Amino acid sequence: MRGTGAHRPDAPTGLPEVFDILLAGYFGFGNLGDELLAKAAVDNLAALGIARERMAVLSNDTDGSASRLGIKAFNRWNPASVLGALGASRALLFPGGGIFQDASSARSSIYYWSLIRAAHARRVPAGAVAQSVGPLRGALAKKLTRNALSVCEYVSVRDSASADVMSSMNLRCGVTPDPVLGFELPRAVSRGTALVNMRPARGEARAAPVAEAAKRMSDSGMKITYVAMSGEDASFMRKSRDGGEIPGGEISEPRDAEDFSRIARDAEAAVGMRLHFGELSMLCGLAVVLSPYDPKVRSFASDWNIELLTESENNENFDIMRSLTNSRFGDKKNLTEVRPRIAADFKKALGRLLG
Repeated sequence: MRGTGAHRPDAPTGLPEVFDILLAGYFGFGNLGDELLAKAAVDNLAALGIARERMAVLSNDTDGSASRLGIKAFNRWNPASVLGALGASRALLFPGGGIFQDASSARSSIYYWSLIRAAHARRVPAGAVAQSVGPLRGALAKKLTRNALSVCEYVSVRDSASADVMSSMNLRCGVTPDPVLGFELPRAVSRGTALVNMRPARGEARAAPVAEAAKRMSDSGMKITYVAMSGEDASFMRKSRDGGEIPGGEISEPRDAEDFSRIARDAEAAVGMRLHFGELSMLCGLAVVLSPYDPKVRSFASDWNIELLTESENNENFDIMRSLTNSRFGDKKNLTEVRPRIAADFKKALGRLLG
């Protein structure tokens, strides 16, 4: 499917390009999971015939996003830049992530609501693919989320919990796998290493079960390699390691999916907190156990038969080695079925947005 290239009447004179798709999300903040979502979107759109020069992205790091994705990037914090990009675009697309939630504050919901409403006011159709929706604890976030998503031409979510939130707001949506699951990565060769991911989340105690798991894996003779999916992960794990709260081990900060697979090639197990750490580990064929610190992680684990850590590291039944032994390594057969489902969802969204 190719864009017609017809110029929008309100396209700014300073932007001679007209973009078929303007991507938006939590991009350019150094979070590997979100950067992989942007790459997955560009790859899927390119496979559908959208040339990279006809894609653009709103980013916190315009130079970095432009270099990584090979598309034009605009400053997400500059109102003139955002409005200029919208005016030069045929459609706005949110390709995955959890942008409508108030786990920490309502700021995320406010920002993305304002972006969708600005697009709607300019007759730029908006759509969202493979979203996590929620948690929405406050009335403001719920109102903004419903108001924004109600004017989107297409919405799909990545888990049943998000579908339930949409249903509670009387909004329709499809359900599709997270786009990062569409990457193809080489399988690890299993040499006695465990990958561990920790992040600060609603108090450092949330990471305690993972810390205890790392200790027990180390005591069993496994080498520990810490994997940071963002700068805050690296800082948190470095502080925990240097303070003796977790065993010694190298802290790696993968730049992309291929870099992650290089780190994982000598591993056999992965225990962590972040959703995309779990997804990448599963793609590499590792035995995966996750901490259910967030609803999206719990939903992912349920969908893919991944065992969850006990909520208390002091539980007498806490046995990480048993959990790893019982891990089903995800569902390999279904992984091959995921890619066409992801591609089909992007195609459907593109059809709704570009007609």
